[in-house]
Formats: sequence, C-alpha cells, structure tokens
Amino acid sequence: MSSRENPTTPPTWTYRMEVSPTGPGGAQVLSNVNDPIALLHLLVNLQGQNIEMQRQVIELQRQQLELVRESAQIAREQRARQVAEIERWQAGHEGVVEACRESLGKLEHVHAALMGELGVYVEENYENLLEGDYSLSDFVDRFGPRLAHLNTILAVLRPLAAAAKRPEPPQS
Repeated sequence: MSSRENPTTPPTWTYRMEVSPTGPGGAQVLSNVNDPIALLHLLVNLQGQNIEMQRQVIELQRQQLELVRESAQIAREQRARQVAEIERWQAGHEGVVEACRESLGKLEHVHAALMGELGVYVEENYENLLEGDYSLSDFVDRFGPRLAHLNTILAVLRPLAAAAKRPEPPQS
C-alpha cells in the first residue's frame, strides 16, 4: 500500500523551496515588524522602486508618443502624395473625370436600389434565412457578388469624381 492510499504513513520525500527577492533594491526581510525604523526604511525603499518604475513608464510613453507622431507624419505625407497623384491624373483626363462624376451619381442610385431590394428580400425571407443553408447561400449568391463589385467600383470612382472644382483664374 502506498503512502497516498494510507494517509497515516508520512511521504517518503518532501519538497521545499524558499523564495527571496533579488536584484537591485530587493525587499528587505524584517526581523521585527514592530520596529518603526525598519518599517520606515522598507517604505522608503518601496517608494524609491515605485519612482524608478514610474520614470521607466514615462520614458516608454515618450517613446510611444514619438512613434505616434512619426506615424501621423508618414500618414499625412502619404495622403498628400495620393492627393497629388489623383490631381495629376484628373488634370490629364478631364473628360474622364466628368464621365466619372456622372457615372458615380447614377451608380449610387443603383447601389441604393440594390440595398433596398436586399432589405425587402431579408424581410420577406427572414425565417428561411435563419433555418436553411440553401436559402442563405441563395441570398449570398444573389446579392454578395453584385454588392461587392459595385462597392469596389464606387470606391474607385469616388476619389476620381471628387475633384475639387478649381477656381478659374480671373480674366483680364
């Protein structure tokens, strides 16, 4: 019979581990917890550790702030390049820009009509969509590709058609 089965038999081995703080400013072991001087030293030591940790946190926050500032500057520069590129393209394709504006307006109406059709379909077939895989697949096949492609086309047209009307130079 093993010692697990017989609780009165002591285990044949024991395991013991002691842990003590290490490193700079490790906590001091108090021999007398009622000694106010020892407690004061411990509090001062802990406060010093706390201040050092706060300094490290502040330094990390400064580094993060600098990285965020750099990221924001990169984003601004990238956006400025994109705007300049679109403006160059628009200047070279003025006839196309006007066609894009007209197409965008019409396609937005098509998009709105398709979204309305989708809403009506969901309202009429809600129970079937919940219960049947076939109904859900049919719904996705019916609306998914058309909406995905139409959204992509609209995403391309919007920046091209959004050319700011440049004020015409005053004629003398």
